[in-house]
Amino acid sequence: MTLALVILAIFAGMAVLMYLNRLPALVALPLMAVAISLAARVSWQDLVGVVGTGALRLHAAYTTAILGAILAEIIAKTGIAETMIKKAAELGGDKPLVLSLLLTAVVALLFTTLGGLGAVIMVATIVFPILLALGAPQLAVGGLFLFGMCIGGIFNLTNWQLYLEVLQLPKETILRFAIPAAGLMTAAAVAFAAVEMRPSRRRRFWAATAPREKTAFAPWYAMLTPVVPLLPIVGFGVYNRYHPTAPFDFPIITAMVIGIMYGLFTARRLPQGRVQLLARSAIDGIGAVAPAIALMLGIGMLVTAVSHPNVQAQVQPILQRILPSSPVGYVVGFSLLAPLALYRGPLNLYGMGAGLAAMMAAAPGLGPAAVMAALMSVGQLQGVCDPTNTHNVWIANYIGVDVQQILRRTIVYVWPAAALGLVTAALLFLRG
Repeated sequence: MTLALVILAIFAGMAVLMYLNRLPALVALPLMAVAISLAARVSWQDLVGVVGTGALRLHAAYTTAILGAILAEIIAKTGIAETMIKKAAELGGDKPLVLSLLLTAVVALLFTTLGGLGAVIMVATIVFPILLALGAPQLAVGGLFLFGMCIGGIFNLTNWQLYLEVLQLPKETILRFAIPAAGLMTAAAVAFAAVEMRPSRRRRFWAATAPREKTAFAPWYAMLTPVVPLLPIVGFGVYNRYHPTAPFDFPIITAMVIGIMYGLFTARRLPQGRVQLLARSAIDGIGAVAPAIALMLGIGMLVTAVSHPNVQAQVQPILQRILPSSPVGYVVGFSLLAPLALYRGPLNLYGMGAGLAAMMAAAPGLGPAAVMAALMSVGQLQGVCDPTNTHNVWIANYIGVDVQQILRRTIVYVWPAAALGLVTAALLFLRG
């Protein structure tokens, strides 16, 4: 019991240091992995493995992240993203509510593939002036963009790969929950838009100017690029449902390569040759995703450390006492604890949440699917509301509001959606 309390104290101490911005997650996670291993008295050979093998544990996740970043660069450099946004603006006309919802849908579609601050800046600098020029309130513009990002992120294969690596889940299980979770977040976004885009809150003048009109240059079939990687995953998921005796697990990495090739050969706007475009996209994409890969190295070490039998033997008795043992306890418990996903807290998958997920999945009672659904549900608070997100800070600065205002205005919509997501998860994974 004493060793278990020491391990939990290490978790809590690192959480406080990250919350106070005294220690970045890039440093905190490897340190936590080593400290927990030492506290659990693992052998020196296993400690070496925590660092060496742990750094490679999420190799599929960061390979997917690299390929996703390359695809995102192709979507940006060929004008696919800009064309999609301009087409939505044409359909929405001068109706701010309709246009805002259409652009939110486009942002969601784009972020099924895109990711990172660079992609946020690229898309937002096209979307924001369009809405602000129509008098849309700043907070509504920023909030809807964040909603769109998170709805798309639910289907982002880079995010899926992390669940696959940490929890060893089949893709069909993730998809089974992702669809209703995205539906709940979409309903929250529509409710947010209906309130925040009321005529009484609109502005008639804004200093920003709408972007210069350009002729759309990406053909309609090129605009399918963001969802192309999802098609074989979903298609074979349906196939496996009806052919359980002969399932085929379509690799996410292969799906990303297909998306890259599709985008490369269907786009028309090519200031350089296709080979040069691919090379430049690879260089820029890897540079953009490097911080996330460095974070995944630390996450892999932490997951390896907390999966060690010595650590499991110490921590699991405590987890068995505190983890909910019923669907009602699961929904109420994780709903109340949902804000722990904010400020790099313990329910943030890109941080201590990965280590906790591995321990919770190993403990009897919940199972990997319920843990995945809980983290995906509460993770929406982190994606939309968290003031420590670099994209939240950039968006708040661009639209001229305090980043805490985004938190206060959006959390009243996201938190209920997360709670309903937990209800859905309980029905799907905890019945009986």
